[in-house]
Amino acid sequence: MKKLITISFLLFSINFVHSDDHLPQFFPMEGVQCKYNKGKDLDDLLKVVSKWNDYMDQSVEAGNPNYSAYLLTPYMISGDEFDFDFVWLGAWENFASLSGITQYLSEASDIQKAFDKVSTCETRQLAPTLNVRTLNESNENTEGNIVQIRSCKNIGTPQETLQAYAELSSRLDAAEADIGIWLLVKGAGSPSNSDYDFLQMNVSTSSAWGNTLEKVWNGNAFQGMELADKVDCGPSRIYVGRALRSNNN
Repeated sequence: MKKLITISFLLFSINFVHSDDHLPQFFPMEGVQCKYNKGKDLDDLLKVVSKWNDYMDQSVEAGNPNYSAYLLTPYMISGDEFDFDFVWLGAWENFASLSGITQYLSEASDIQKAFDKVSTCETRQLAPTLNVRTLNESNENTEGNIVQIRSCKNIGTPQETLQAYAELSSRLDAAEADIGIWLLVKGAGSPSNSDYDFLQMNVSTSSAWGNTLEKVWNGNAFQGMELADKVDCGPSRIYVGRALRSNNN
């Protein structure tokens, strides 16, 4: 089984750059919401993941598209809004690498059938994703990470939204908060009635998460930011995340 690693090695960093000459660079990420089949659990899933990783090692060695995978287990969510046991996050280096989708389905149908015996996954979304803040925590974090996801809408222009997140990143720097931030734009597979423009995903260790919340609620490190005037986000949904496969393999 692959060593647990932080999302900084799972989701290769794309630096946030935005000026008159440079546009932000996005990469594709998919989210798959699943429920374990009767009598199946995480141990069963990880057995299939091990076989899948062996296939991916051979596929990538042959020059085929690389792919990272991350498992999210719900910890603090509203059960009446979200009915699943885990979320599978997958990321490719670029959109051209999406050719790996049909390639996997044709070459590894036996592995996919093994996944299907463990869990049922009825929803899948593809999101153009932007990294606005990189996580720097060591890859020796074997406890998993805290992943916060919020559904957000632009109040101002997209340019103003990106500027507001740049300010947030600067505030986090000043607070010495090691938190990575990714913005997942609503894309293919999203419900037609979904009321958001993008998902904000924060990733950190549990200690960094708790220390930052202390500064949010009992300090003044984040007062007066423009983010609240530029973006309307709902409450955070909290997951415990663990890496299943890294692009660095």
